[in-house]
Amino acid sequence: MLIPIGTNVEHRRYPTVTYWLIGINILLFAAQWAIGRAGGVDSSNWLVQYLALLEFDGQLSRSNFHYLSLISYQFLHADWWHIIFNMIFLLPFGKVVEDRFGHIGFLLFYLGCGAFGGYVHTLLHSNPVIGASGSVCAVVAAFVVLAPKTKTHVLLVFFIIGVYSIPSMLLVAFFIGIDVFSQLASLLGQNSSNTAWVVHLCGYASGFSIAFIALHFGWVTSSEYDLPYAFKQWRRRRHFTSVTSSAVKKIKTTYTPNELLRVSIAEKAMQGNVEEAQAEYDQAIAKDSSFIADARTLHTLATNLIKQGELAQGILLFEQYLAHYKQAKDRGEVALLLAAKYIRVLGNKKRGKKLLQEYSASFPPEHAQLANTLTKEANT
Repeated sequence: MLIPIGTNVEHRRYPTVTYWLIGINILLFAAQWAIGRAGGVDSSNWLVQYLALLEFDGQLSRSNFHYLSLISYQFLHADWWHIIFNMIFLLPFGKVVEDRFGHIGFLLFYLGCGAFGGYVHTLLHSNPVIGASGSVCAVVAAFVVLAPKTKTHVLLVFFIIGVYSIPSMLLVAFFIGIDVFSQLASLLGQNSSNTAWVVHLCGYASGFSIAFIALHFGWVTSSEYDLPYAFKQWRRRRHFTSVTSSAVKKIKTTYTPNELLRVSIAEKAMQGNVEEAQAEYDQAIAKDSSFIADARTLHTLATNLIKQGELAQGILLFEQYLAHYKQAKDRGEVALLLAAKYIRVLGNKKRGKKLLQEYSASFPPEHAQLANTLTKEANT
């Protein structure tokens, strides 16, 4: 059994809606459980009977269909295991999706996808359906679109018990595979479970589609970690590999060893093997101190070093970038980044001030306020 307990994704917004949804679901199921224990519709207490009938009316079915039930059925559950597993999945993935969609957008997305899955169920099946599974599956699918390269921390309960971090896409693909197999088995009459598998699958489909469309049209801010960006990077790497592999045979006899080495480092960086590119670049520098990578590769290596916390080495590469590629379009942004690191992290206000003065004409207009702030800090 794999139980997701968290992800390695940082989020800026407090997941208010996610927590409220979990709280409301648990509260309503506790009420359901209490009503059932009190006798439900067979109870002699009129209030218990009324609440039991209200609960029944909140279920979604073809025979008792009303539009409000498309929402209400999402907050009713069959038993404790049903609600526990739904809420366990909603908690880690809902936080990330809510952070990207915003509170209102996430709530509408959650309820809308659940309503869609429930409606499809009524078209295909006559039995009633309850539960947040369709909504939660939509959240899980949207998470994969927004953060496909992340890892999910899972509690493994099998012969051994432990916490492990596994690729999020692999985990989600595993659960989707189970649902697809279960739906096929159900259609063939080999699965007698009461689980509404079609609601799960509709949740996955709607969640994936809406998240992808939202990124495509800019309704949700794109990042370097989402699926469309990863797909673009894959296409670029494939194109780059195709171009370089076809050109290597032609240039081996005319290019110098350093030029071939520069191509090799650039290819590794473009394919995402930044650590290998960095190691090869360090070896090249050790052999020839005058060796310099191309502008794009140097920028990639410097950025990666700073992200890994190797600030001094990253700054050194960015200094080389400014020194050797004076016509680079982003020289102003690089200089501003270096100035901020020198002034605020390294305490080298003299170098930071010099960079601000030398590249002031290259700073983008949207960073003018930051440049002014850094200048004041450097002069204090």
